[in-house]
Amino acid sequence: MARALTNTSPPSVQRAIVQSRYGEAGDVLSFSASHPVTPPSPTQVQVRVHAASINPIDWQMIEGNRSLLVSRPFPFVPLFDLAGVVVAVGDAVTRFKVGDAVHADNKKDGGGASEFANVEQDLVSPKPESVSFAEAAAIPLAAQTALLALEKGGVGEGSRVCVVGASGGVGSFAVQIAKALGAAHVVGVCSGKNEWFVRSLGADATIDYTSTKPHEAIRDRSMHAVIDSVGGREQWVEAQKILKPGGKFVTISRDEDGKVTVGSALSMIWTILGRKLGSFVGDRIGYVPVFLDASHGLLDRVDEMVEAGKVEVHLGARYEFGLEGVVGAIEQGKMGRTVGKSVVELVPDEATGRTSASRVVSEGGAHGR
Repeated sequence: MARALTNTSPPSVQRAIVQSRYGEAGDVLSFSASHPVTPPSPTQVQVRVHAASINPIDWQMIEGNRSLLVSRPFPFVPLFDLAGVVVAVGDAVTRFKVGDAVHADNKKDGGGASEFANVEQDLVSPKPESVSFAEAAAIPLAAQTALLALEKGGVGEGSRVCVVGASGGVGSFAVQIAKALGAAHVVGVCSGKNEWFVRSLGADATIDYTSTKPHEAIRDRSMHAVIDSVGGREQWVEAQKILKPGGKFVTISRDEDGKVTVGSALSMIWTILGRKLGSFVGDRIGYVPVFLDASHGLLDRVDEMVEAGKVEVHLGARYEFGLEGVVGAIEQGKMGRTVGKSVVELVPDEATGRTSASRVVSEGGAHGR
């Protein structure tokens, strides 16, 4: 049985954006004013969602591109990243109480596009006091992924790092976290019009990918790690030209963003194995694919950097909650032209008496680069 404050207990139904089948967001999402609110399990907290953020995995899952790997039950409420206030807790929950402001990557159950979402307590972290709910919703998946990728790349004091896709969601966090971890030199690969933004994040240098290849700007093979948030075979090829012997290429993306089939999955496995085997010969350049397993432990570490002022949240666009807003945000994310993170607001920050401290940045080139 869930514990809740009587005067703040959630209703039995809620407003939600609901997915009925796989397909384009505009075709398979619909608005419901009476989607059921289910009580949290013993290990879950129930969150009154104030804001949710958009990630590439959202449109990929909606369209069924990952259905071979992870099936989705229908009806389903999309959006994994969310922030809000705890309104009920399961009997076994010990880390949170009703009224706590929190955020999480609800990695399996989604629910960000609804008024109430149940989240396993092990995925949830207290919202940093220094940020708004909109900013807090933009942190979990992208920042955890960035931190994990940098750690897999061995980034630390004195490292020289190249971040590909530096103005996007993961990339913008990766630049900042790399500096927070002590990197001596961070190069951001992005479009020319986003170079100012990437430099403002702390990058020591930028490369305009529309006119210059990384190896043309970095000629001395001086990088300890390349963090790739874009994907594509060309990123791997370029990385080998700029990494030091023994350096690491860490990627969060596949060579292709299309639908995963048995054939493409086998091809991906052989590609990964081939590149990994190649790391044992020649210059021993490591190939490291990263798959995030979200946790409050990883999120807590990012939040510490946020509270310390070492990492800032940069919002690309804000959308109002509703079918038009959610579909628009997802379609914008699919275009890959968002700089920073885009959010959907169910309870505007102004309604909570908070003012967002983040800068809203302009649209960028492909993949937010």
